[in-house]
Amino acid sequence: MYERIKKIRHTMKWTQAEFASRLGVTRDVVASWENGRVEPPEAVVRLICREYAIHYDWLKNGREPMNVPADALIMDKLERIMSGENAFLKAVLREMAEMPAEGWELIGTLVDKLYAANHPRE
Repeated sequence: MYERIKKIRHTMKWTQAEFASRLGVTRDVVASWENGRVEPPEAVVRLICREYAIHYDWLKNGREPMNVPADALIMDKLERIMSGENAFLKAVLREMAEMPAEGWELIGTLVDKLYAANHPRE
C-alpha cells in the first residue's frame, strides 16, 4: 500500500507535509506510511478514498482502477444528502428530480441572462 499512498500524493503534487496536513497527521506519519514501516489505520484509508476519489480496493490491494468515476462521486454525495438531516437540501433535490423539461429550460434561460448581465460584451 505504501507505493500507492505515495502515488496519490505525487498525483496531487503535494509534499508529505501538505498531504499530512490535509489528513490531520504529521509529515513523519506520512513518511512512515510511504516507507512501509507502518500501515495507516482503516479510518485513514477510508478517509483518503473518500476525500480523493480513490477506489478502496485499489488503495488496499492494488486492483485497478485507481480513481472512482465522477458519476459515482455525485451519486455518493446525493445519497449522503438524502440520508442526512438537512430537510431543506432534501426538498430541493426532490423538487429538482421532479422538474419537467420546461422548468429546466426556464432555469437555463435564467442562468444565461445572469451570466450575460455579469459578463457584458466589451
